Amino acid sequence: MSLFMLVVAVSQAHFNLVTPVSIEQIRPMDLGMIYNQANVNCQLDQFNRQGNGCLTSDNQLGQFKIQGNDESSINVRVYPTSTSNVLFTPILPNGNQQQSFALSETATIINVGGKVDVLNVENVGQQQLSYTIEVNYH
Repeated sequence: MSLFMLVVAVSQAHFNLVTPVSIEQIRPMDLGMIYNQANVNCQLDQFNRQGNGCLTSDNQLGQFKIQGNDESSINVRVYPTSTSNVLFTPILPNGNQQQSFALSETATIINVGGKVDVLNVENVGQQQLSYTIEVNYH
């Protein structure tokens, strides 16, 4: 005679469904006029514009609208980019490249500044660089 025993348990799985995060640039950044001279820099942040390469000119912080699950925390990270002549470092409101925010009911607006380091003389005129902004729930 064989003895066979079977035990079964029922358990639960928990999870939380959230609204996907979306991000939209609502205003591009404009760092203004910068000297075309090697080894100068110009930084635009939440408080002012400064650096040995900044000329007096119009400027504006970039602005992004972030939407997602109400009252959730997100982590925002920006990444520097460069060419052979210019290094661009985006700056979040805390002065760094990474910052946490709490999402509001409608939308969360964040301002992004940046710093341009001119490494070598570049072609004179309007310049444009792309940079990456990453948003994740945490």
